[in-house]
Amino acid sequence: MKITLPDWYDDLFEFECESKGCVLNLTVTVYGQELQFDFYDITRFIQTAKDEVERSDYYNTNNLVILDKVTRENIIGYLNSLNVKPEAQC
Repeated sequence: MKITLPDWYDDLFEFECESKGCVLNLTVTVYGQELQFDFYDITRFIQTAKDEVERSDYYNTNNLVILDKVTRENIIGYLNSLNVKPEAQC
């Protein structure tokens, strides 16, 4: 599968994401298709969701993915599990 993370997703950014437990609005390219996700680890997600529900009585997000740890390896592992087909060539 052809997966491309943004150029700025380097080792330092990966370390920061794993430490924070999330990366939001990450746009990845899978077989030429741009997809956007919010990746959380379970601890950070529970904290974020709880704070948001207390503040506004609900929590809503699109394309949410909860990983064991927010690492490049786990993100790519998730993306590999998607059923994304290559775009047709004209």
